[in-house]
Amino acid sequence: MWYVLQCQPGREETVLRACRRTLSPEALEDAFLFRCERLWRSDGAWKPVIRSMFSGCVFLESGQPELLSAELKRYPGSGMLRAAEETGGLLPIYEEEEEALRRLCGERHVLPLSYGYRDRESGQDRFVRGPLKDRAGQILNIDWHRRFARLEVSLARRKAVIWAGIGPDGRFWTDEKGRQPFGRPERPCSPEARETG
Repeated sequence: MWYVLQCQPGREETVLRACRRTLSPEALEDAFLFRCERLWRSDGAWKPVIRSMFSGCVFLESGQPELLSAELKRYPGSGMLRAAEETGGLLPIYEEEEEALRRLCGERHVLPLSYGYRDRESGQDRFVRGPLKDRAGQILNIDWHRRFARLEVSLARRKAVIWAGIGPDGRFWTDEKGRQPFGRPERPCSPEARETG
């Protein structure tokens, strides 16, 4: 089962490393962060980057939550104890939430880019590939100019808003003169894409 260990935003990597380094394999099966691929405009071009998806959240997988909680309390210098005490401990991710996150992000825990277009006639946004393709009901808003969509997901029985990277599908993006005003569609991020923030 998955659990969320909340920590101070910006310290996720530090807490993740501390968990992996100090917790026993009996208590901790896996520790990870969810990330998302985004497009970021730099030097006049859209470049793929990897960003944190849930600010202040480290995900822990364990079949023994009592042992995991006990071990977290043993390491006061690591920052894990402070994170657990400030938030009241571990928050469970329920089975249906875990399945939804697995479908959305896959085994790499990375939400890939989705590609789509805005239909000129109906004004409707449509995604033709990527994880947002069949999730219209979860999308809160879309900003094609800044290349992101805000999406609502359930996390520990609470609503969480995440930012999903989007890009135009070049086959559909044309103006009245048949030009592609937004350029060619970007290539998906590779696992080696540099994380920036």
